[in-house]
Amino acid sequence: MTFNLTTDPWIPVRYLDGRSASVSLHQLFAEASTIADLAVPPHERISILRLLVCITQTTLGAPGTPYDWDGWGNDLEFATADYLAKWKEHFNLMGDGTRFLQAPITDDKDYPTAQIVFHFATGNTPTLLDHEGDENRDLTPAFIARALLVYQNHFVGGSLASKVKGNGPALKALHSLLVGKNLRETILLNCIDEETLAPGSLGKPVWEGGGKFDYLARLAPAPCKLWLVKDAARICIDQGIIYPEFEAANVRETSSTIIVGKRGGVETPVLLRANIGKGIWRDLHLITVLQKGGSTNAPLTFQSHLGGDQRADEITFWTGELIKAKDAKILDAVESVFTVPFEMFEVIGQIRYQKGVVFAEDFSKRIYGAVKTYFATLMQDSAPTDSAQRHFWNTLDQQSGILLQLLKGAGTADDPMGSADFGKGPDPWTAAVRAAANAAYEATCPRQNPRQLQAYAAGLRVLRPTAKKTTVKSTSRQKTPAAQDS
Repeated sequence: MTFNLTTDPWIPVRYLDGRSASVSLHQLFAEASTIADLAVPPHERISILRLLVCITQTTLGAPGTPYDWDGWGNDLEFATADYLAKWKEHFNLMGDGTRFLQAPITDDKDYPTAQIVFHFATGNTPTLLDHEGDENRDLTPAFIARALLVYQNHFVGGSLASKVKGNGPALKALHSLLVGKNLRETILLNCIDEETLAPGSLGKPVWEGGGKFDYLARLAPAPCKLWLVKDAARICIDQGIIYPEFEAANVRETSSTIIVGKRGGVETPVLLRANIGKGIWRDLHLITVLQKGGSTNAPLTFQSHLGGDQRADEITFWTGELIKAKDAKILDAVESVFTVPFEMFEVIGQIRYQKGVVFAEDFSKRIYGAVKTYFATLMQDSAPTDSAQRHFWNTLDQQSGILLQLLKGAGTADDPMGSADFGKGPDPWTAAVRAAANAAYEATCPRQNPRQLQAYAAGLRVLRPTAKKTTVKSTSRQKTPAAQDS
């Protein structure tokens, strides 16, 4: 079987005119200005865009500073075409010579190739939508090419590769990628300048002999030594490059966000992770911190393109992650796309946004207490607090744009919030949070008989506590009318 990633179609895309197709690397770069976006799931998007950026910056290098982007990448189509033609043999999927992200393995042990596909059931562990066995798969070369690239980026270990140490560089972080008006612009927006990256760390890609600390080698990594056999129906696996992780060596993926977390009860810098039970929008004020010197830092790509003298009214970016459990099992893939006002990248906008999230979190706690009180009044111990809070957050997940709109003009004469804070004025976010809380409480706590009415009223006092009246005591003795007259 012959298949080359530079000339054979394997990347699903969607064109600006609405067409969908699969393209080769040559075609993708040649037509990038007419392609709207990749048409792939989150884990494939991360892996493929990293490869596209790797090829781009291997070909073009990097501008010196965040102020040098103007005109950079004008020759993208021609330069990448020449590069891919020169290194074509390194992008073969099969064959006796050099292969893409593969290396020969002498071990006779091999596995069904389907086992490197994260969303497939393997062995005797069927999933909800997949009950086929490993041996019954009919995988196309295009599908195998994407699966191999994803596996190298997001390698998690497990029984298939118990002797391989380390994980794929792209695994343990929430990735944030800038989005342009077409795929060409998206690729260039996710490249990075030399000053932001750190001079001398650009390096070389894996197929040119790049090392584990090279920026380009980490974009298209090879933590596993893989080798497809038997017409790609089966695959061998062994130890590849061991890439240092952020926690061990402060080697950071450029699309990740640094926050303050705890390790053994001690505060330490960690990479922001996605949470299945928590909407990504609740962490936007962390992802967008461009200010240097603090404990939280936006992705380096954001700092490179938004930290200079370039400013736009709105910025669009994609965020996503392939989430795994501690036992190396994949739990889910999550993604979101946000279009935010530029105020989101400024301190005043981040503070306001965080206050809006905290205001919502306060109401989530109130819902918990209200539902607990309701069912305790009914002498029932198993209160559905989780269900009520999910109802609340699911409602707000669809309305987070309201909070973003309140950032426009923050701190100016056109400030939509004026001087009021959340919960103290008639702003639309306060109204949305209260409405979501009321709806969650109503859906969870019925009032169809006298006992339920009593419990409902008790819970309502927790959900909507009345403000305590304060009395001002005079520190001096009040004068009598006679004394005042005198």
